[in-house]
Amino acid sequence: MFLLAFACKKDDAAYLKFSELGTTVKEYTVSAEPGQVEIKVLSNGAFDATVPAENNWLKLSGTKLKGDTSFLMVYDGNDGFPRKSQVALYAPESERFDTVWVKQQGKQTPVLNFPTLNTTVLGNGGRVTGKLETNIPFEDIKVQVVYPTPDVTPWVNNDFSLEKSTSDFSFSVQPNPDQNELRSVQLRLSYTDGWGVEHVSTLYLLQANAQNMFGTKAEFPEVRVWAGEKITKDLFIEGVVVSDVGNQNVGDFVQTTPTVINYTQNDRTVYVQSVDGRYGFRILTNTVADNIFKRYSKVQVLLKGVAVEKESNPDHYTLTGVTSMMVMSQVEGNASQLPVKQKYMSELTDDDIYTFVTLKDVEFPVRKGSFTPINEGYSTLFSAHRVAKYPLLMRDIQGNSMFTMTNTRTSYRRDGAILPYGSGKLSGIIVHENFTRFEYEDGVSDEDYGNIGRYQIRHLTKDDIKMAASVDQGFSSLLVEYQYPNITNGVAFPTYGSNGKMSFSAPTVNLGMNIDYSYLGPVGATNLGNTNQYGNGVLTGAGTKQNTATTTNSDGKGAVTNGAITASTMWWNYDKNRGEGFVVEFSSQGISSSQLSLQLTALNLVGGTGKGAPRFWKVEWSTHGNMDGAWTKIQSFTVPDAPLWANTTIHQLAAYKNINMKLPLALLGQEKVFLRLVVDKNLGSDGNSYASEPLSVSTTTGIGYLAIRYNK
Repeated sequence: MFLLAFACKKDDAAYLKFSELGTTVKEYTVSAEPGQVEIKVLSNGAFDATVPAENNWLKLSGTKLKGDTSFLMVYDGNDGFPRKSQVALYAPESERFDTVWVKQQGKQTPVLNFPTLNTTVLGNGGRVTGKLETNIPFEDIKVQVVYPTPDVTPWVNNDFSLEKSTSDFSFSVQPNPDQNELRSVQLRLSYTDGWGVEHVSTLYLLQANAQNMFGTKAEFPEVRVWAGEKITKDLFIEGVVVSDVGNQNVGDFVQTTPTVINYTQNDRTVYVQSVDGRYGFRILTNTVADNIFKRYSKVQVLLKGVAVEKESNPDHYTLTGVTSMMVMSQVEGNASQLPVKQKYMSELTDDDIYTFVTLKDVEFPVRKGSFTPINEGYSTLFSAHRVAKYPLLMRDIQGNSMFTMTNTRTSYRRDGAILPYGSGKLSGIIVHENFTRFEYEDGVSDEDYGNIGRYQIRHLTKDDIKMAASVDQGFSSLLVEYQYPNITNGVAFPTYGSNGKMSFSAPTVNLGMNIDYSYLGPVGATNLGNTNQYGNGVLTGAGTKQNTATTTNSDGKGAVTNGAITASTMWWNYDKNRGEGFVVEFSSQGISSSQLSLQLTALNLVGGTGKGAPRFWKVEWSTHGNMDGAWTKIQSFTVPDAPLWANTTIHQLAAYKNINMKLPLALLGQEKVFLRLVVDKNLGSDGNSYASEPLSVSTTTGIGYLAIRYNK
């Protein structure tokens, strides 16, 4: 039996004939205008092509089809919505099938939108009417009533109607029998077009209690007095939403441990400012789904049961426990309806926190790198969660500075474009956030660590940044600049002009070069190599990039080979009981200005143990340059350590820290001036601590950028 079965299979195989039927392209997209499309088919036999009878806008040109061939489909013009049709292929001899789709664009785009996203109805029920913007026949729109929980007794009647002439969408609701509780529901309207794309708009309805009560309107200062408590009265506020749902740069990415980041707080963050723009609240919704707030909308939000949290120095307020059912009303608006708030940094007050402000006459003074010049190996881009954001230095025409905050999930943070180097305006939400990777052990408790200034600003789109491209189009001029290493015999020379030099405080130590993370991008595992025409944003000659090393960004993590000026030494001079450091020599003769400032980026490039890097630094000046002479202190600053993957701590930074400081005007008009950036205290890390032991080993510190600039 076995031999017989085997022989039969062999005989059958001899009679099998290879058959083929298939299209080279499975889907064709055509315009709304009438025309024809050629469909190519691979076949070794005769086949038929058919179109469903209901899709008579698409017709076959020719009937006899055989072999590897092509045929034409003729289509009518489409004055309506996008549509598509199946074209079925069938070869009778081999009984093979295949399918190709023809998708046609439409002259109309489906519109389905509630301009008023939230509305209310009295507790005694009745008819609810709201505007619905749509060009879709109402019978094609699906209406779904979504109650908060499945066990809710339905109270929205199934009598939905749309008056086309007035765009009035209406339905009726039953009375609310509860004397105290409000109740809510969602009306989800949807339409699936011919391409299978679902268009959705949701109306959020809140019904008053049986006493027809919602609450009493409260001004923002009245709500602030509830700080530290939950609101027990029936209050609501009216304001304007100035943030975007889903925007990845709205709120803080909270670093909960050195290797864990809470990203969801950003998605729950809403900023609502008073109608006049004077005050603002941050709202943290209960869940991400509760964040139904739309930017520029005028809203009314119920506050009973909401907790008011106050943080001091500066004073700012957060409302927690807000759900979607607490939104009484939400009416769409636009940017032109926002009150104009243009300020200098010096004019900001605590009341501006969580409001939308435009900062005047500002610049990014570090002419190098991207919004987030970090080692991407420590970021979400490589599935690591050890750096959540980067504070980018910004200063204004009055000489003040603050940071522009950018989260590591912001889409354009490292898109390959050069940052603007001129001046202009920057708009965004004023916030107060800590960043322990810049500053640490700088408060009375670890909750206070990481103070990087009283105010920061969060841009919400790239269009919020309106600055001129060139430094020549700004309010400041460069006196001297070190954008990248330009080193001869252990001494660095400026890359802008020829004003002076940079050397080390000890004549036996030569300056060298090491990496920084200023590659513009794009970066990531799929963007390897030094392929950006602008490199790290430092251009030499006629638009050529400064760094051409093939090892730059070789692993997609944004490192620039030899991008920083470095020194390797034991940073504390025990013989003279003082620190060592970098010395910048320049001339300021003939320069007069109301503002003189220093900008630099710095990082301790610690070794495998993480020990011995100098934490505390200072800037001093003199006209003599003698390290043992008298120097005048200008300002102290701290330099963080680069992280160790095996033992990342909360105070290590996977980037160079950017620093700004005002310089005394006494430095102007000098034939020769010396600035020294030297270690201020004999303290460093033991590999885990921030600063707990004397410096005892040789380590490397890098200066990624340094400039001295003055106002024109």
